[in-house]
Formats: sequence, structure tokens, C-alpha cells
Amino acid sequence: MKDLMDDFHSAHSEQKVVDHMVKAVAEHLKDGELVYVGLNSFIPLLASFMARDLMKKKVRIAGVSESYDPPPITLSPSTGQPSTEAPVMTTVDIFDLAQRGRLDVMFFGPAQVDGELNVNISIIGDPSKPKVRLPGGAATAFLLPLAKRVFLWNVNHSRVLVPKVDFITGTARNSHNQVMLFTDLGCLSYDREERAWSLLHTFPWSNFSMIKDMTKIPILDRVEGQVVLTKEDQDFLDQLDPQGLRTILEK
Repeated sequence: MKDLMDDFHSAHSEQKVVDHMVKAVAEHLKDGELVYVGLNSFIPLLASFMARDLMKKKVRIAGVSESYDPPPITLSPSTGQPSTEAPVMTTVDIFDLAQRGRLDVMFFGPAQVDGELNVNISIIGDPSKPKVRLPGGAATAFLLPLAKRVFLWNVNHSRVLVPKVDFITGTARNSHNQVMLFTDLGCLSYDREERAWSLLHTFPWSNFSMIKDMTKIPILDRVEGQVVLTKEDQDFLDQLDPQGLRTILEK
């Protein structure tokens, strides 16, 4: 365990945690999928471009910038920055596609997720007197149960999975969609029959035992392998993000 924790801290110091998360997300995107990237979602945006441009998957990218399948970008402080070189797909169009069951993947970055597929992007603490006010859910309540696949992401595994969220911003518990969670320790998928999260992939500094110890709710061991970052992956991400904006998430 100590060696793994040393590797974990080393990965943090080398600013590789986010990059492993990006690759994990990219590996789970599929050919032909329409993916929607929200505001200031560095990991989903970079993962979508990695899946499309490096892994050569036929992924179609849309987002709050209202650009459809834009050319490769240089990461800016806001993923809402519009592209002048791409067709327009408005937010209204995305909502319409989601309601018709044609939005394949939607990304959310909740502060808390529980074992009932409730997510919290609103407040931490007592709702009547919260300790922290978060950005809010925007379209979470609407889109979370409608997207065919939901990808949740948070860079702090030990905080995100909780027995019960402090506030339900949105929920997928009454839906039938696939829900996945990507953290700084690995990739998990929700098993609706077992009503529990299962661990699918680890990183070089993590394993099931370590993740189980750092998770506040029970998880199932279904590890299929380890996500490994290559030099080609690293070079690709550095090219899209020469300022290292994505590493802000690690601080």
C-alpha cells in the first residue's frame, strides 16, 4: 500500500493524474457516438479529441460553445469559447436530441455521487445552511436521465462517492442508461442489477484494495485492466494544452 501511495503522490507531482483520466474517458467512447461537453470540462473535452483525432474513433463532438465537431483546438480557460471554423449546433438542438433519445454521451462533474445514482452539483452541507455553494446543476436534472450513457468525473475519489448526497441536483436512478465514473484512482461503472458501483480500470498507482479503502460505500471488484499513458498520448495532450491548464484540476 505504501508503494502505491508513493506512486500516487509521484504521479500527482508529475501532473499525470488528469492525463490518465483523459485517456480512460477516451478509451470508453465509441465509434459513432455524439458526445456533449459542458462548460469548463477540460477532461471531457480533451478526451473527446483524443478519441476522435488520436484513437481515430468516429466521435462527433458538441458542447456549450455551440460548435459541432470542431477542428482540433488549443485549450483555453473556458471550454465555452466558440469555434469560428465549425458548424453550429445550438443548446436547444442538444436538448431536443436528448429528449428523442439521440444524445449518446453526456458529461457531468458532480461534487458527490451516491449508490442510488443521485448527483450533487449544488451545495455541500445542510441545504438550509450550506458550507459550500457549488456552481449549480444547469441542465443536470433534465439531461442526466436522458443521455444513453452518462460519464461522471471528479479528480478526488475519496470525496465524490458518498453514502448519501447532501442535495439531489439530478438523478439517473429511474432511468436505464449506463452511468460511469472517472476519478483520480480509476474508472467505475454502475451495475443496476446489483445496485452498486463496480471498479473496471485502475491506474499505475492504484488497485482494488486501495480504492476500496478510500471509498465510503461498497464497490464490486471487476477490474478488467490498467489504463497506461504512452508518450504519444502525452505529446498529444501537451499539443492541445501547451499552457497546462488541465493541471489546474489537480491542485
